Amino acid sequence: MTTHYPRRDGRPLAGWIDLPADIREHLASQVPARLQRIMYNTEVGEVPADQFAAAIAEADRKLAELLAADPDARQYFGDWTFAAVADTSDPMGAAEAEYYLCDALIEYGERHYGDRAGVWSLPILDPSLYGLFKESR
Repeated sequence: MTTHYPRRDGRPLAGWIDLPADIREHLASQVPARLQRIMYNTEVGEVPADQFAAAIAEADRKLAELLAADPDARQYFGDWTFAAVADTSDPMGAAEAEYYLCDALIEYGERHYGDRAGVWSLPILDPSLYGLFKESR
């Protein structure tokens, strides 16, 4: 799925398949770090699997509510889910899902909730998770 929404820089997001193979491989090696950075509002180290699974399920529930309440959201999120990113049985598929979902979260958040901090104002995300786990740096 390619993006069909206005991005803040005016340029379309490159299609996953259009990215060089080494970039796709690099992104796949980091899944789900980018999504966790957004969900926990920090560079997290280890997140317990059961807690991450619960946060993913809750985020998908809230995403479904947003999609039902805001028709505009469908053009951003399409059929991407948090669970697709967490499914490590297909690392490349998870990386593709993370690539599109994270861009949609950032772009939708900034367009609808304000500049730069907009993503962390999204009703999809749970502010009680922010900073919950030790920063990995």
